[in-house]
Amino acid sequence: MELVASRGVRAVTLAAVGEAAGYSRGIVTHQFGSRSGLLDALTLDLQNRFVPPETDDVVELVDAYLSAFETRPLDTRVYAVLWAEAQAGDPDLGPAFAERDARFVATMTGYLGGNTGLAAVLVSLLRGVALTQPDDMRAQVRTLLERGVS
Repeated sequence: MELVASRGVRAVTLAAVGEAAGYSRGIVTHQFGSRSGLLDALTLDLQNRFVPPETDDVVELVDAYLSAFETRPLDTRVYAVLWAEAQAGDPDLGPAFAERDARFVATMTGYLGGNTGLAAVLVSLLRGVALTQPDDMRAQVRTLLERGVS
């Protein structure tokens, strides 16, 4: 993760990850198979670190999601960088984020009474907020949702 945070996605090679971890490229290749496999594992691990709260309130879910930006800034920054690169067409990240985004939309759909279209828009909003991290983002997004969703 530190490699992505400090040097960007393009710096992520199996050799660079092995060197940063104090291992050989061969061990990293054996574990992940390819750069794509490594990035897929990283994105899945990062996504799995967020555990949705036990609530059926979408505003509480979104607030918990955004609070991760305060409690786990490295995780969220790396995830946002990876997502942005996927959107820019990185061939090793596209498939991983297609799966991650579909999972996030499915989760949101459950909170929004089955409305997949609204869930997709909300996920897009949250991804944009993740990239720009405006001042007081949790309060601003919470206000927007309370006015428009509740």
